[in-house]
Amino acid sequence: MENTEIYSKKIYKNLFIFIGIVVVALSLIILGVVLNYFAKANFVKTEAVPKYSPAFYIYLLEIGGAILFMLSFGFLYTFLQDKFHFKKMNIKQMSVIAIFGALSIILYYFGKFNLPFFPSWLDIQFSEIPALLVSFMYGPFSGALVIVVRFFCKLPGTSTVGVGEFADLLIGITLVLISGFIYKKHRSIKGALCALVIGMVSATFVATIGNWLILIPAYKGIAGFPQAALTGVMDTIISGGNHVVTDDNFMVWYLFVGVVPFNLFRYALVFVITVLLYKRLHMLISHFVGSFDREEEIQNNNEIEEL
Repeated sequence: MENTEIYSKKIYKNLFIFIGIVVVALSLIILGVVLNYFAKANFVKTEAVPKYSPAFYIYLLEIGGAILFMLSFGFLYTFLQDKFHFKKMNIKQMSVIAIFGALSIILYYFGKFNLPFFPSWLDIQFSEIPALLVSFMYGPFSGALVIVVRFFCKLPGTSTVGVGEFADLLIGITLVLISGFIYKKHRSIKGALCALVIGMVSATFVATIGNWLILIPAYKGIAGFPQAALTGVMDTIISGGNHVVTDDNFMVWYLFVGVVPFNLFRYALVFVITVLLYKRLHMLISHFVGSFDREEEIQNNNEIEEL
């Protein structure tokens, strides 16, 4: 009985450490974002942050918070593993997730571009591909972890007071979790295609509702984007500046001519590339690293041959 009580305390100790680190990390990040927002008017924007300037210390504050937050997940994983007897990840498997998280960040910063028939703040980028690959190989929560890593690495360099980064987090987690859960239950070519299509539709739906109720109001209220500028961009795209889009009908045009077709088009590209890469990467990584679920490894390798 005494040993059981000691073991229980040890398990929950990791949970309390996780919560404590998360509170500290989020406090640092929020403080940095707020200070950066109020300091914008006082700093001249340069390509590099001058050493020892206030902006430099704000940047370090945000980076420190992001690093602490990522480290906290080690304690959360240990708690969940001990509490629910999850299968342990080995060092190689954790390294794969870390590498794919880094690839996601690289793709976000260096693999994006704009299309002239979509608003300029909607970027075609492929940073969800590593998360989807991890989700298919190691499960939906591992894929979601890649999205979380990407979010906190992007946050210190935000130009929208965290609004754009929050949007990517919300939509990315929806995409990866839904696609990963469906594929986990149906490991076949039909299951993969079904997972990707339902994930695409779900992520587009979340993006539409999120832009309507949260993101556009936050861009205007928090990031300080004027409504006239947003309306002007959409009107230029739709009518070439003939005032078809007004402040009153902006949201309808933006959601159904901007957000919905943009996300469907972008995720179609993401999914085509994911399917093309998955078979090769899955078999290669399983060979050198191994599967999280050893009992299903042989079955999964046979099923992936269909792809």
